[in-house]
Amino acid sequence: MAVHKVIEIMAQSNKGWEDAAQTAVKEAAKTVKGIKSVWIKDMSAEVNGKGKITKYRTNCKITFEVKS
Repeated sequence: MAVHKVIEIMAQSNKGWEDAAQTAVKEAAKTVKGIKSVWIKDMSAEVNGKGKITKYRTNCKITFEVKS
């Protein structure tokens, strides 16, 4: 039986939500091995005074297998 663990990561990007999610996975992969999936729990954005989105943010749940 495999055991999985879920961690929550917040990330942001100037390009878009997909890039923010990729950044979260890339950063997690630096210290976590065996990442199996990512679930985008929430998305938000920062808007400047002119009504333009300047930063895209994601709150991701990353699942990985725990080795025994």
